[in-house]
Amino acid sequence: MRGTPLFSRPPWSYAPSKHAYPAALRVAAQRAPARTPARPHTTAPAPMPARLDAVRAARNHTDPHPESSRAPARLGAVRAALHHPSLEHAASLDAAVDALAQELVRSRPSPDAPVYRELHAMFFACIRRLVRDGDAQRAGDLLDQLVRLAPHTPLCARNRALLLRVLGEARAFAPAWRAVRRWMPDVAPHETTQAVRALLRVNAVGEASRVVQWHVRRFRRLGTPPPSFALLHNVMVQMRFVGAHLDAAPAEVQASYTDALVHLGTLLREHQLPLPGAREDMAWLIKLLYTYDPAPFAQRPHPRTLRVLRASLPMYVHRLSATDDTRTPPLSSATYNALVQYTLHHAHNPRWCRSVLEHMTQIRTPPLPPSPALVTILLRQATRRRLAELGLYALELDAPPATPPHMPRLLAHVERAVALGDTHRLIALLQFITALHLRSARHTHGVRAASVAQRVLPVLHRRRTGRAPHSADVSAAVFTLAARAGKLGLALRIWRWMKQRSTHAPISVHTGTVLMQLLADMVRKPHARLPRWAARRGARRRRAPDEVRVLALEEYAFLVRHWCATAHAPPDERFYRPLLRIARRTAHAPDAALARIWADMAVLGHVPPRHTPAE
Repeated sequence: MRGTPLFSRPPWSYAPSKHAYPAALRVAAQRAPARTPARPHTTAPAPMPARLDAVRAARNHTDPHPESSRAPARLGAVRAALHHPSLEHAASLDAAVDALAQELVRSRPSPDAPVYRELHAMFFACIRRLVRDGDAQRAGDLLDQLVRLAPHTPLCARNRALLLRVLGEARAFAPAWRAVRRWMPDVAPHETTQAVRALLRVNAVGEASRVVQWHVRRFRRLGTPPPSFALLHNVMVQMRFVGAHLDAAPAEVQASYTDALVHLGTLLREHQLPLPGAREDMAWLIKLLYTYDPAPFAQRPHPRTLRVLRASLPMYVHRLSATDDTRTPPLSSATYNALVQYTLHHAHNPRWCRSVLEHMTQIRTPPLPPSPALVTILLRQATRRRLAELGLYALELDAPPATPPHMPRLLAHVERAVALGDTHRLIALLQFITALHLRSARHTHGVRAASVAQRVLPVLHRRRTGRAPHSADVSAAVFTLAARAGKLGLALRIWRWMKQRSTHAPISVHTGTVLMQLLADMVRKPHARLPRWAARRGARRRRAPDEVRVLALEEYAFLVRHWCATAHAPPDERFYRPLLRIARRTAHAPDAALARIWADMAVLGHVPPRHTPAE
């Protein structure tokens, strides 16, 4: 019928209703006297009936007496369970703690009530006994339960010292750290130093870095005392030690290492890492962030953790020019080198590289001139990315003070690197010239290969006397330059000189591959001729491809013996491809040389045995 309610009471439970109204309150209301007109304010209000006060207290679920009759019984049950705090009696202790927690919520005692002080005395006595017995994990569980029961009770000095001692236990770090943040929000960095060092001694770098991160953030936001530089340096030193043996480390150590990297990376991208400029910890951290690889880990980190790690360096570079905080020490030259390497080689972003260089030379106070290592990095990346402008910019950054007008600029840089004995700079220059500035039919204004080779290896020049660099990498770079320029005679002279020094400077597989590629290119040219000193007896009666074939097989036999004697890694498939082209183009009939090459490739696993031709 219209107007008839569908429910005798509202369907929601929290709405007031006559059915849910306490009967005692209705009786008290019926017995109450009728309302009287309002009295003047001069007279005191009439006292409320005691029965109505009790009913209202029951409705509010509060006990008019904080120390209720059930609280001592619950407290006694917790005290009895704490006499046996082992794992076998953990269920009884949990049940007693749950019952006491419900009773404390119901009774709502004041924060300075005696029950809280008694709880602290009981629990910390048991925790002290567990720490003495070496059961740190169970001590951490008790801390969690005590934080639940008495979260706002201050600690005495003795209990503060015990809590900081438990903080240094790796197995109880999580509950102890929650307790420290709850009861000791004003803890100073020097108070947690011993706990951090205790964590580092057991390779718990993630837990130690978390404490340091918390202190650094409080220093930046609240102005509290900062942690010491030495403590943060100790964390990074221990991370280096753990990282050197990370593949064979347990899963918990790998997870702790990843957590430490996340904490330090977060401080780095927020520009809150107070590292001194003298140490190179910042450069090491930047390199670790862009080379971090969790693939060999027993348990792969969480995807959110990986996202945080990947976003640390881009955010740091983006905020680098917009940060002028004087509390952060100025970056060192090694840090800028690591950032340039990251922006070009890993991020593939020349615009970020430009912003880093502008910050180094213009925004930094005081400005920092580019180091030789930075110029070498720019040259290598210009060679790798085929950016001639970047390479020329790198040379402009470190131009020689007085360059003769008749000498090309690149050759002046080469001579300077040779004079200084800077092997890394010299190799980078040789690779840069090989990739972009060699003279050829298309690039007529390039640098002659002979001019570079004679400056680097004076033994190639008759009128020059000097000592050639002892680095095998320099010789290999000069040989590659001559081979890429197509100078067969010059390349073979360098190759003969390298063979003479092969006992002291082993020849790499890459250099042997370059030699085979050079000889394969000579076979393709119909009018190619070997130098007279390199031709074998009876070379006039042979065609040039046949002579190249003989030379290639001889050098192949030498390289195989050389790599076996020096325990070098076996050659790869790229080494055998040009050698097979030479053997196929010059073979007039099935011969043993081609079969031997196929057999060697089959032994090394580069070709299936069924494709090996029979001899």
